[in-house]
Amino acid sequence: MNGKSNISKMKKLNVLPVVFVMLAAMLTLSACGKKQDPVLNKSGDTTKQSGDTTKQKSDLKPNQTFLPVGYMYWMAPAILDTHWTAAVTGTVEIIDKNKKEAGDPAKEEVFGLVKIDRTLYSEPVGESSMEKEKYIRTDALKGFKPGDKVIIYFTSYKGEYAIKRGNILKISGEGDELVKMTERFLQNSQNTEFILNDPAEYRLWGKYDVGTASRLMQQREEKEKAK
Repeated sequence: MNGKSNISKMKKLNVLPVVFVMLAAMLTLSACGKKQDPVLNKSGDTTKQSGDTTKQKSDLKPNQTFLPVGYMYWMAPAILDTHWTAAVTGTVEIIDKNKKEAGDPAKEEVFGLVKIDRTLYSEPVGESSMEKEKYIRTDALKGFKPGDKVIIYFTSYKGEYAIKRGNILKISGEGDELVKMTERFLQNSQNTEFILNDPAEYRLWGKYDVGTASRLMQQREEKEKAK
């Protein structure tokens, strides 16, 4: 009898692992069939951001800080006619979806976020310094898309950094012709005489700001005639 009892106990023990395996498989299948909850950020929001941007929330860093920079859309699209308070290269990170709102139709504002890749030049404006910034947010990004490499020229307006119309340009990268031209101009203290004295440099800048380059040359020639 004891032998039969022991055999019966062993059969029951052998069955137990099989039962556990079956239960585990059933629980796994049940979990896979459930709909996953959306990932929330710290504020409890789901994938949509304020401003309804084209990029997903997961691409943004929590508590990401940026410098807001105004858009001087009413200014002529010229680069060399105003002193630069800063110049940077960067990458467009986010473009907000363009919303049609009542306002000045000439402004055509498109907000977005630009990551600063390199600061070519910076002087303090008010309490800000572009050297300390990693991101800027501006409404001067009409015609740009996420991933675009850009060079941005800043001026000052009412004690803050600002961007004039036509002062954000697409570039191929850090080795772009316009970046090299900008560096040379900055090395010469933004002195336009450097451009006017060098025919090759004058022709290059004429590709990007022909109006200002031509006007500066005309003014120079008039001064020489008046001597």
